[in-house]
Amino acid sequence: MPTINNMLSGTYSLYKSSYANGTLFNNSNSLIGSSSKQDSISTLWNQYSSFKSNADTALSGLSMISSNVSSLVSSYDKAKNTFYSEFDQTMSDLKKSAENIKSYDFNVGENALTTTETVDADGNKVTTTTKSDKLVAALKAVEDFASNYNDAIDFFNDNSDVSKRIGRMGTMFGDTTYRRANYQSIGLQVASDGTLKIDEDKLTKAITEDPDKVSSILGKDGLAGKAEDHISVANNQRDRLFPSAQTLIGNDLTTAAIYTGTSYRNMSNYANIGNLINIMF
Repeated sequence: MPTINNMLSGTYSLYKSSYANGTLFNNSNSLIGSSSKQDSISTLWNQYSSFKSNADTALSGLSMISSNVSSLVSSYDKAKNTFYSEFDQTMSDLKKSAENIKSYDFNVGENALTTTETVDADGNKVTTTTKSDKLVAALKAVEDFASNYNDAIDFFNDNSDVSKRIGRMGTMFGDTTYRRANYQSIGLQVASDGTLKIDEDKLTKAITEDPDKVSSILGKDGLAGKAEDHISVANNQRDRLFPSAQTLIGNDLTTAAIYTGTSYRNMSNYANIGNLINIMF
């Protein structure tokens, strides 16, 4: 493609040649030497103005595209940053609670749960159950772990439409359904998506009566250990979970980028000068 300087040089050479031969401004032969040729030069500039107007309109439309693309990319970056911020926080919270459960001592003692009976003012018997601080702490540790595990499942399921990798993470964390019977035996109800719901009375009974079983099902060889394996896989996949802007937005992003930079404006300048030359000569 010729440069603007080359095109201008060519135009200047044609101008000099026409001037020397008396064809451009000579009273008898020039474009402005008669009314008909005055009409011709008027038509020339009108046509050129039309070309320029069309080019300006095109550039205006492309400027709008450029603005929309910038807005779209900005929204993509915001969504991506939000995703990774939530991902990191979710994995961090689950990792901490899983580490706590792995090493937790569920042997809360024989007197962790005591029952007393009293009679109220109306003569009715009232049974009061008191939990020791150790038992309350043990229940809280399991509740926190279950809550963080549920947050991980919900996070990946809520974002599963963003990429297939994210969807697979949700399926991986939801594998608690395969050991539903084990978890339910100690008071952890398992929903169809793998999320956990605690039956506090049943969990309390399991901790006070068979703490070793609770440790086995939830500890390093149980759900907490499995959670850490899942976290490791998710962290290894981290940078590939959220798709690129090209993948998410599509080929229109590349197409728009081609026509929204200075290159198109340069092409438009070439076209305008070329149109003028074609009309004049």
